[in-house]
Amino acid sequence: MSKIRSIITALLTFSIAASNVQAQTTENVVVEKGVLKWASGEQKGKELALFGVNYSAPFAYSYRALNKLGIDPKQAIDMDVDHIARLGLDAYRIHLWDRELTDKAGNLQNNHHLELFDYLLFKLSQKNIKVILTPLAWWGSGYPEPDPLETGFATNYSKAQMNEVEAAIAAQHIYLKQLMAHTNRYSGQRYGQDPNIVALELFNEPKHHQSPEKSISYIEGLIDVIRQQQVTKPLFYNISEQGNDQPYAKALCESKIDGIAYQWYPTGLVKNSEILANMLPMVASYTNVFASIASCNNKAKMIYEFDAADVGRSVMYPAMARSFRAAGFQWATQFSYDPGNIAHTNSEYNTHYLNLLYTPKKAISLMIAARAFKQAERGVESKPYPENNQFGDVELSYQDDLSLFNNDRYFYHSNTTTKAPKNLKKLKHIAGVGSSPVVQYEGNGAYFLDKLTDDIWQLEVYPDVHQLQDPYQNSSLQREVRRLYINQRKLTVTVDDLAESFYLQGINLHNSTQIKADNNSVVITPGKYLIANSQQQLEQFMVASAVGNQSSNSPSENITAKKVSTDYFLPNIQNQDLTLSHQPQRAITLDDDYQLVVKLGTNQAVDNVELLLRYRNDRSFTAFAMTKQSGTKYSAPLPKSWQKTGPMEYAFVVTSNGEKTTFPGAVSGTPFDWDFVKATDYWSFELQPKGTPLSLFDAQLDRNNLIYPKNGKVRQEYVSGQNGLGTVLKLGLDNLTQSNDLLKTTLAADSQLIDRNTRGLNTVAIKIRSLTKQEHINFALLDKDGLAFGTKLNVTNQWQYLLVPLSSLTSSETMMIQAYPSFMPNSIAPQGNDAKTFDSSINLIQGLQISLDVKAYNDKAMSSWHGIEIENVSLIKR
Repeated sequence: MSKIRSIITALLTFSIAASNVQAQTTENVVVEKGVLKWASGEQKGKELALFGVNYSAPFAYSYRALNKLGIDPKQAIDMDVDHIARLGLDAYRIHLWDRELTDKAGNLQNNHHLELFDYLLFKLSQKNIKVILTPLAWWGSGYPEPDPLETGFATNYSKAQMNEVEAAIAAQHIYLKQLMAHTNRYSGQRYGQDPNIVALELFNEPKHHQSPEKSISYIEGLIDVIRQQQVTKPLFYNISEQGNDQPYAKALCESKIDGIAYQWYPTGLVKNSEILANMLPMVASYTNVFASIASCNNKAKMIYEFDAADVGRSVMYPAMARSFRAAGFQWATQFSYDPGNIAHTNSEYNTHYLNLLYTPKKAISLMIAARAFKQAERGVESKPYPENNQFGDVELSYQDDLSLFNNDRYFYHSNTTTKAPKNLKKLKHIAGVGSSPVVQYEGNGAYFLDKLTDDIWQLEVYPDVHQLQDPYQNSSLQREVRRLYINQRKLTVTVDDLAESFYLQGINLHNSTQIKADNNSVVITPGKYLIANSQQQLEQFMVASAVGNQSSNSPSENITAKKVSTDYFLPNIQNQDLTLSHQPQRAITLDDDYQLVVKLGTNQAVDNVELLLRYRNDRSFTAFAMTKQSGTKYSAPLPKSWQKTGPMEYAFVVTSNGEKTTFPGAVSGTPFDWDFVKATDYWSFELQPKGTPLSLFDAQLDRNNLIYPKNGKVRQEYVSGQNGLGTVLKLGLDNLTQSNDLLKTTLAADSQLIDRNTRGLNTVAIKIRSLTKQEHINFALLDKDGLAFGTKLNVTNQWQYLLVPLSSLTSSETMMIQAYPSFMPNSIAPQGNDAKTFDSSINLIQGLQISLDVKAYNDKAMSSWHGIEIENVSLIKR
């Protein structure tokens, strides 16, 4: 294959040169009767449906962090834009940090931030990723750090003053004039006329305290300034940040603005820990409180930012895309894509986490969401939740952590699936994490398999990723939350037109892999490859591609050139030391079919993994061999012969290349060595008798599993328990006129039900008391779909156990959690007219919720203080 290698060298040379060529675009966008349409080009007259991300490497924290780590921001942009495009995303939005781009008078500064933004826009245009630019943000550039010393005009004013003070408005006008006239040094395009910038959103999340008339005067002043610069692009303005302000919304929609901008953060922001429950009910639909304003229906609609913050599973984005299209949106951009060079820390916006390399499952789910967004018809309502977990060609499963897109041409899956592609003969594009009937892969990074011609497939494989700790903790560039590993992994491909002995050829830089498959399988490292049934087919394709490349001035002019891009980007991976992750549980009963599971992070061969187990105070451990499940996942059951109850301690020993390492602590050697020194306490759990109650909530032990109710007014505080012993959760409301919600919880990370024996459990036991003479509460469990099944209870001021049969629970209103925009609903009503009884698997319970039953109180009580204390909630057998 030496001839192929020489062709690849030529392609690599061309790829570098081609990366500096401006892709030619002629499309422009117009708004017709509230609908964004292409005004020119091949798509002329067709509606837009663009889906993508926000990304901020040229500015603020990302810029500073990249520089602290010694990383060239342009190289970071090259990698991230390539990965964003690889995910099939075609929309980019950013609010510019005007404080970093202007002086005190509003003059545009030709500084490094602006140069990098020019470069980013240029790179996006090469990938045909369209842009909506938000020139004004007001925000300081510090977050999550304190704001640095800034020279921009916005530092002189509050956000509200930006639309009230004449000097502030004058500075904005100067800035907007100069920004629209600025010529991108890489593309040669003026911002105001750049066809790849399809629209402008004038101000990010403004605050209007003035009358609607004065607010609109300010907005139309911005519009006039921009139009005077010969800018014909559609102009958007934020409608949702004001909340449910109907007069403001009506005035805005009757103004000269072309479109209105909304956001969606349905799971709140900055919980500082992962939400461990099914949040799909929170995105069942998008509530637009301005839909009844006739003039608003003549405005184009965009989602400028969205995310399911603090949610780690890979099911939320497609559901949000479905809800966006049903509500009539044509543009949606997630906030925010993490630069790959700092994504190992998730320190930019700790409540958000998205990157192809470090969150591959979520990234593939965003790819699925983009495909679903384009497929779904605008303005068509979907089925009610949870039936709408299947829509179009999409299937969602929270329990399997799976988003699936499956039609004749595309087969995308965010996790391992047993579903087969609908049409193997017509299948052109595969993307996934894990395995499926057509691709079996031992690694856990993302991979992409695309059919280029009848004879040639292109394969991209990305590194393994290992989670070290909760990525949603407070931000720190010093905290490594996930780590990449370069491993050799077995890959098996069984598609219709590839033989069992297909040939695979590496094509990215420094990838000289040449393999003949055995029984459809190869062992490869991360990289980019071409696959064919013969060396001759590979050679012919590469020759044709190289000839096409050499005769073309632009990749976009030659479809063959596109098909053999050799670009493949990874950050510099410095640390690949052995790591082990394990989620302990606080209690296990003798009749649980429980497996102790570990996941390894390593780029070395593993000889074996052992579980070391003992009763507390025993002098020595007993070792048990663990079984490899897949990739680097190992498990071992709790030995059935160990029937004595009590506190247990345990550790894991990994043997790699003959060297033993003990976890927790990654200590060289084992506890069997005479001179072993442990680095930290061993893991532990309580081994309990059969039939012990299973905890759903424990105020003494639970951490990080409270979720604040939507528009909640409750004060939640931990206080001493009965007779001063233990801890209870005190819940108080000053009155019932604004909110009656008290509590919503998920199961604690160390108190899950998945592998517990729940046979015979039929009753909920609640240890509780009121802090008044009597309180009336609505108590509910959350089923596998996150929906509430509850009952009404009376609570007296004496500590008591309230016993609630599971059979008495019926479908109830599901409490929503803190969300933005603020006009999202407080609850979801149960579906149908007939009350349904709780029939969910107990092992799949997601949590519980408690509110006060306002119908049980008179008018005087509605304005009084109310409170309860709760110690624990358990499942028992009666």
